[in-house]
Amino acid sequence: MQNWVIQYVYATDKGENGVSIVEIKAENETEAKKIAELKAVAEEYIFTVHPQSDEQFLGNVKHQANIMSGKADYVEIEED
Repeated sequence: MQNWVIQYVYATDKGENGVSIVEIKAENETEAKKIAELKAVAEEYIFTVHPQSDEQFLGNVKHQANIMSGKADYVEIEED
């Protein structure tokens, strides 16, 4: 079994983006996604599933949701 982090982004009753992070155990990513669907925090949502690690980049899904809903702009960062 492996630890997985599920990050949900969903619309709240106030029309804002809600974020929920859940940690689960699953054999593989496919099983983790099935569990994520069962544990969904709202009727409509998007989510990501990542193996748990010491280098988590949480918040990325919320930013993508803000871009999709027109609440944020896409900014590409150039590396030197």
